[in-house]
Amino acid sequence: MPPLRIAHLTATFPPYPGGAGNTCYRFAKGQAERGHHVEVFTAAADGTPPDPGAAIVHRIDPAMAIGNAPLIPKLARLEGFDVVHLHYPFIFGSELTLLGRLRRRARGAALVVHYKNRLLGNGPRGVMFETYERTVAPALIHAADRILVLSPDHARSVPYLARALARTPERVIEMPNGVDTVTFSPGADDTGLRDRLGIPAGAVVAAFVATLDRAHHFKRVDLAIEALARTRNRDLHLLVAGGGELLDGFRSQAAAAGVGGRVHFLGRVPHGELPAVLRAADLFVLTTEPPESFGIVLIEAMACGLPAIATDYPGVRAVVDDAVGILIPPGDSAAAAEALDRLDDAGVDGRERLGAAGRAQAERLWAWPALLDRMDAAYAEAIEARREKLGEAA
Repeated sequence: MPPLRIAHLTATFPPYPGGAGNTCYRFAKGQAERGHHVEVFTAAADGTPPDPGAAIVHRIDPAMAIGNAPLIPKLARLEGFDVVHLHYPFIFGSELTLLGRLRRRARGAALVVHYKNRLLGNGPRGVMFETYERTVAPALIHAADRILVLSPDHARSVPYLARALARTPERVIEMPNGVDTVTFSPGADDTGLRDRLGIPAGAVVAAFVATLDRAHHFKRVDLAIEALARTRNRDLHLLVAGGGELLDGFRSQAAAAGVGGRVHFLGRVPHGELPAVLRAADLFVLTTEPPESFGIVLIEAMACGLPAIATDYPGVRAVVDDAVGILIPPGDSAAAAEALDRLDDAGVDGRERLGAAGRAQAERLWAWPALLDRMDAAYAEAIEARREKLGEAA
């Protein structure tokens, strides 16, 4: 396809460690390598950013921000792009995008909404999110020329996406998250991480990767710690990669549960160092709950040849099945403990068999070159749909 002018709009972007921002980064960098003109509009973030290649990244100081919701008024004034690619959720960014498209000069750009997960919360925050999900989110989906969903299973679990699937199925395109299968690949613990942490040579190590902040409360590290305390096999250890304001509370929980010596908190781990962490593990566990919709860390672990334990939710079960790991009921630490024991009992050969199936699945379904091809095709559809709409309006 001819080179396009693409604008990516995202609430977070590396060096912030969230999955949505990392997905945006990989698409933006890969598209620029293919000759597209790519610009990313996001909020400024602390830390050292990765190399975006030829993509232009605008890190804008927001007029205000509520958690991971930056108000960037410039987003309402974008023009001159063939495609506006909005990564949802993006509170304020969604409204500004809709507002900007009221301007005649902005209507020519195809709008692609890349849907990652719903907004869910507790207390006043939950009320605000529910209102947003009933108003702004459906309006954004209605306006989109193409809607990218992580899986049909997850889309059917979100009311306004389910309506779009039923009424205009041609607008909905499956676009799973991707993984660099070269960087994330099977290998030995060459960095000696297990030895440095004092993990015994015969131990079985489960890895858990998540940002431990309030925005990612749904990752449920607490459930994994509780499960470890309930296992019958005492040789199991839990390796937790991730930093945030909730980390100290989880460390206290592990000590109170009597497994402080078997839960190893690494703090924040740069994405480039994550493969080494996964190679130090024997299996992967993610005891998450909604709004988790896919789990990039799941496919990164599978690409490294690790069998996976994951919660049986829409989206997540599109990634993990019996061939590559174990699905467990939500919120059930006893089931998680039993799954940990099962993979411990399976031995090296049993875990490697599941891990090899997961690796093959990662190479077949989630490698980046194929996803970039799919995104080019999605853009072509969105542009054609936008032209048809403009022709009808004329």
